[in-house]
Amino acid sequence: MPVMPFSSEADVVSFAKAFLREHTDRFRKDIKICLTHDKNNRHAYFPALITCIAFADFLSGLYAGKLDGHGLEELKKYVTKFMSTIDYTSDRLDILYACFRHKVAHVAQPYAVFDTHSKSKFKGQRRRLVAWTVLASRRKPPIEIAMLKPAKQILKAVTPWPVYYDHRVFVSLRSLASDIEKTIPKYLRHLRTDKTARHHFRNCMAVYFPR
Repeated sequence: MPVMPFSSEADVVSFAKAFLREHTDRFRKDIKICLTHDKNNRHAYFPALITCIAFADFLSGLYAGKLDGHGLEELKKYVTKFMSTIDYTSDRLDILYACFRHKVAHVAQPYAVFDTHSKSKFKGQRRRLVAWTVLASRRKPPIEIAMLKPAKQILKAVTPWPVYYDHRVFVSLRSLASDIEKTIPKYLRHLRTDKTARHHFRNCMAVYFPR
C-alpha cells in the first residue's frame, strides 16, 4: 500500500479505503484469535476487549482529526455519528471507558468491583458498585448495565473482606466488534462527501506516516 502526497480529494478517499481495509483485516484476525477457545475452553477476553476499544478509539481519532490527545468525548461523537445511540448510550460508554479501558491497560483486568465515585465523571450521580461479565457470545445491547436488588457479595474472586456490588455490566465481545466494524463503510461514505472529514484524515496520516 504505497503512501504518497495526495494530489486530489479522490486520492484521500481511495487511500482511506485501502488503509482501513488493512486495519479491518488485522482487527478481525486479532478478535478471531482471542475468541478461539483453547483446549480448556478458555478465551482471551481482555485482549479482545482492549482491541475493540483501541480500534474504536483509533477510528474516532481519524474522525476527530487527531491521533494523540483524544479520548472519550471524541469516541462519543464518533458513536453519535456512526453507531446506535440506543445501544451505545453515554452512560454505557462512560462505564466502558472508566471500568475497562484504563484498568485493562494499566492493571491487566478491571477491579473486581468498580466504584463509580472513584471517578470525577460520576460525581453528583448516585453511587454504583459495578461488577462485570465479559462474554464471547452475541448479545443485544452489546453493553448492558443491570441493577441488582439487593446487593450481592463477590464470591468468585479472592477478597480480603466481604465486597458487594449492586450493578453488573455485561459486554458482548462479538457484538461490540461487529458494531465497530460496521461503522467503517459509513465513515468512508462520510469521507467522500465531507471536506472537513478529509482534512482530518489528512492530518492523521501526516502523524501516522511521518516524512
